Amino acid sequence: MKQTGKPKLRWWYAGLVALFLVIATFLRLWYLDRIPTGIVMDEFDYVLNAKFVYHTGSNIYDNWSPWSLTTFPDEVPKGELTYLVSLPFVGSFGLSLLTARIGFALISVLSVFVIYSIAATLFGPWVGLIAGFMAAINPWSIYFGRTAYDVPISITFYLLAFLCLLKLRGANILLTLLPLFFAFYNYIGTKLLFLPYVFTTVIGVWLFIRKREDTKWFVLVLLGAILIFGQFVFRVQTTTASLRMNQLFTPFDPTIATEVDTQRRLTLDTPLTTLFANKPIVYLKTMVVKFFGAFSPGIIFTNGEGMSSFSLWEHGLFYPLDALFLLIGAALLLTNAPILLTLFAIIIVISPIPAIFSTEGTTYAHRAALMYPFFTMLIAYGIYGCVGWVKRNVRSVAAGSIALLYIILTANFAYLYFFRFPYYNSESFGLSQRLYTRYSTLAATHGYKVVNLTDSPDLYFRNYMFYSDLPSSNTIPAIRETIKTKQYSWDNTTFTKACPTKADIDAGQTTYILSISSPCKELFINRPMTAITSLSNGGMQYMLFNDSLCEKYALSSYPTGFTMDDFAVEQLTEAQFCKKYIVRYADPLYRPQNREGNWITQ
Repeated sequence: MKQTGKPKLRWWYAGLVALFLVIATFLRLWYLDRIPTGIVMDEFDYVLNAKFVYHTGSNIYDNWSPWSLTTFPDEVPKGELTYLVSLPFVGSFGLSLLTARIGFALISVLSVFVIYSIAATLFGPWVGLIAGFMAAINPWSIYFGRTAYDVPISITFYLLAFLCLLKLRGANILLTLLPLFFAFYNYIGTKLLFLPYVFTTVIGVWLFIRKREDTKWFVLVLLGAILIFGQFVFRVQTTTASLRMNQLFTPFDPTIATEVDTQRRLTLDTPLTTLFANKPIVYLKTMVVKFFGAFSPGIIFTNGEGMSSFSLWEHGLFYPLDALFLLIGAALLLTNAPILLTLFAIIIVISPIPAIFSTEGTTYAHRAALMYPFFTMLIAYGIYGCVGWVKRNVRSVAAGSIALLYIILTANFAYLYFFRFPYYNSESFGLSQRLYTRYSTLAATHGYKVVNLTDSPDLYFRNYMFYSDLPSSNTIPAIRETIKTKQYSWDNTTFTKACPTKADIDAGQTTYILSISSPCKELFINRPMTAITSLSNGGMQYMLFNDSLCEKYALSSYPTGFTMDDFAVEQLTEAQFCKKYIVRYADPLYRPQNREGNWITQ
């Protein structure tokens, strides 16, 4: 199972371990205050609630206890403990992209070390070393390690539990329950994976790796895991997590009945119709399609997910070269250690369970991600095997060639992620929402009044809270009152659904910010405006009417010429901000639109 030949130069080997950790840290922390360009969805909830818990011991709405092991009320149910990752950073140093995500980035670095440790334990130090480097440069790990999403946190603890099973002896094996506990309570989707993963790893390690040693302690780990899962099931109906039960994909899902009706309607009359067009058959086929979708080469090796906040769109979750070494690694393991390959295969097969049973879309990069660390170890095993095939006197050349290829692939990914992604896909993390907050805070220094006309004032106010670093021990009581009364105003800025009167607009004392979908937009036809646009194509994100802040500057008609420093939005001066992000169109008028969505200019 392990290869022979341990490194003779311990200090040299230790230096290589340190090197891949340095690489992992650099790729996850470099310009973390700027890329990704904003913060979205679940990230907001975790980070903002962490700030409130730090100062008050409760969540934003002050209706939850951090000791309750329940999801936040009045929000979409998510991981119960994920807010802890950013709490010490946002609590002590304020809200920013860096403080929000640095804890998640550091745990991503930890996962790299855990993958190295597992591979070194199972396959020997050299495969472990290769696995460490491969995990350090893995596109999925880098991308999600730079976000405040919950999935990488849960997966890191699942891996840590596996490592505990491999390394600990005697009563210490019970310590495995600690990472299992945190794995269970950090992502609501992987709760479906919990028992299958625990039974697979505990039984697999005990039976085939530990050769039935420490039986009672492995049994106690199983019982402890069942207890963790059981108490959640017992309490789930009393918590908001029960809302996610309605999102489980079952044979009774309405889409199944609709598909059955469609098939029968579009089928010739035959006795076979009821045999092949029924709910069980359609449900089973849908499950199979979802399962195999998780292994799509397009998602894994070339294009990634379709969802913009989960993907670069132009790069897979792994490198194309990884596909070759993954196949070689699996083939070699089948020859050298078929039982270990079986253990890996079972873990990989059960990994898509959260995606298969979800009615909220597949998003495999999020919901099937447990398989990716095991792919990484198989890839490392394949690389080691390939180097071992060649003659001893040219192994250094083979290893150097493979390393050079991965340096080129990593450089290409880094170029795409750091220098293209923030430009062509800036809105995937809501850059424009960050920009209207910066506009409002700059306007406040002049006493300019700003009104953001939106159908979702609560969401927009949350954006404003984060990007302006609003919550503190002094402001939180007033923020909670603002949220309670649903009168979303702070300093000079108001977020509201209510449209102004034409007299208010004509007075010119208030700057109005609204999107192209705003129900109030017809009040602003043919009025001069500036705009916040998409960086990728100059398309309008927000229209600004009665702009007093940036109107005095020479503004461009198209966003262009950005550098990395421009994404440090909160550090830009007023002039820099206006000239870079506020656009004045050549025809700066909002006009009525025809059915095709084009402006009517006559």
